[in-house]
Amino acid sequence: MLAGAAWKGPGRHHDDSPPPRFTKRISPQLRSLVLAAAILLTVFLLSRSFNVGTREIEQTTRQSLHVINKLAPAAWRGQQSQVTKVTALFGQENELYEAAIRSHDEHDRLHGYGMKVLRERIVNNYWSKPAYLLSLIVEELAKPVEERTGWVMWLGPDIILLNSHIPLEIFLPPAGFEHIHFLGTHDTDGLNTGAFFLRVHEWSARMLVEVLAMPANTPALEHAPDKDKMAMELVLTDTAWRKEVLYQPRTWYNAYQLDVDHFEGKRGDLLVHFHALEGDKWSAMSRYLTQVALRNSTWNVPLGMTTYESEVHEYWDRIRQAEALLDVAELRIADAGVEVAAKRLGYAYHFEADIEQVMHEAMDALKEALGILEGQKVV
Repeated sequence: MLAGAAWKGPGRHHDDSPPPRFTKRISPQLRSLVLAAAILLTVFLLSRSFNVGTREIEQTTRQSLHVINKLAPAAWRGQQSQVTKVTALFGQENELYEAAIRSHDEHDRLHGYGMKVLRERIVNNYWSKPAYLLSLIVEELAKPVEERTGWVMWLGPDIILLNSHIPLEIFLPPAGFEHIHFLGTHDTDGLNTGAFFLRVHEWSARMLVEVLAMPANTPALEHAPDKDKMAMELVLTDTAWRKEVLYQPRTWYNAYQLDVDHFEGKRGDLLVHFHALEGDKWSAMSRYLTQVALRNSTWNVPLGMTTYESEVHEYWDRIRQAEALLDVAELRIADAGVEVAAKRLGYAYHFEADIEQVMHEAMDALKEALGILEGQKVV
């Protein structure tokens, strides 16, 4: 086995999630009976509210909905959203940033996402983001498992939601990748923390604690322009943390407006991020906000008419292939050329999984070293 195994793909962690719950099949007669009882009870309770005030009506409505939720079998209830969005906006008032946050409203309504907005500085500007995220992760972990959100997604206030038809769950790790706890994106300056996903998990809490401890342990942070971004990048690239981290194509959920007239994404993309925009940032934001407010906005494209589904499927297929190749390479590390090729693929897996061509080139090189022919199944 390679000493240190720095190139090795992530091992499979024990999945301590509760076993799936099985719901007995409900007969049509019982279903009709329960539903009829729920409706009758609701009508009765609501009818009592016609001669009372607004507050009493609201209270009675909540009670009615609670009764329906209790009576209805679990299999009939809507699934709880897997994602809660998080952002921050405090300090000097900014109407465009406020409008950018409101651009998420329809997306949140369609998919059931919560939106948490930090309105007061916790510490200084740089460390409020990780501190707030840590507080939310801890808050979720304190709940029973079945009541927790699965992931939090950080989104900067300079991001405008373009396409409300795209569910965030499409980007999350499929079955078999329960060990992945962070999904993010890169640009030419490295990690971009304008948009990323964090799984609600002990790992995320410990990682954020490590980030918040960085100023005391890393003097170089004092002179960094984006201290929290640099701290998170240093933590996530460390060997102790990077096995649980994957990077995805940035245009999926962190596409930039490169200048006033040039968007690096395309129609149907989820959002636009006004990161380090050159030129008149505010007029560009205002133009987008006007467009997405239209009922017939051309940015709103059904998921099936975008390239998301095929691109995401191909991405996770590449990740599976890379892991399988690395597993084979570990058993044959003494073979000529295998160690070098495995290290290269391991680096690509951890830091360049968002670049399709790089991943394919690294996998092809390792296949060649292993003597795996084109089209031959990796076992």
